[in-house]
Amino acid sequence: MVLIVERAQETDIQRLLDIMYAAFSKDPWDRIMYPHIPAPEARGASIERWRDEISIDPTMHFMKVVDTDIGEIIALARWNVYEVERPESEWKSTKPRNWDIGANVEAANEFYNAVCESRQNFMGGKPHCRLNMLVCDPQHQRRGAGRMLLHWGLNRADNLVLEAYLEASSEGHHLYQSAGFEDVGTLDIDMTKYGGHGIHQHFVMTRAAQKPHSPKSASGSIP
Repeated sequence: MVLIVERAQETDIQRLLDIMYAAFSKDPWDRIMYPHIPAPEARGASIERWRDEISIDPTMHFMKVVDTDIGEIIALARWNVYEVERPESEWKSTKPRNWDIGANVEAANEFYNAVCESRQNFMGGKPHCRLNMLVCDPQHQRRGAGRMLLHWGLNRADNLVLEAYLEASSEGHHLYQSAGFEDVGTLDIDMTKYGGHGIHQHFVMTRAAQKPHSPKSASGSIP
């Protein structure tokens, strides 16, 4: 088994979306936002957004893990690296977002707005590294792919001596704690108003800036 970290390409997007939706399908809140996994032809909003992130946004680092034995992508991460202070006009506004066909738009917007507000409150425009998403194909979990993608971003943060930020699901909380992240808040959403049960909670987590160190050896990792 050889797993390598590479930059994602536009041609990978449908496979990456397959992984995202498969991973999210186990979470009760994500099932509220997307009651059914959108078919490939219904993913226009995500395809357009991710294409722009890969090809246009210089702060976005769209990374994937490939299992070279089977020649397949098994995990992905979206890291923003903000190396310099950003003006308030850039970070304080929340841009409306389009959603794939079949989304519960009201629920998706509530969560998206809560995430944006948290990022604005905790990090503002200061330089930092932000993990937007880390997901693994459920059939390939517990093989270390997620940790490889996490350490790719943390190595970048440490080399730049930057703080790191993320929002963690309950499932990923322990992984991030083990990498030095600490809880600084939560995002709590009442699922009952969408027909669910209880409160859905995400953990807001930060990791203090670290001194630079030599990157850990990981087969195929790239800067």
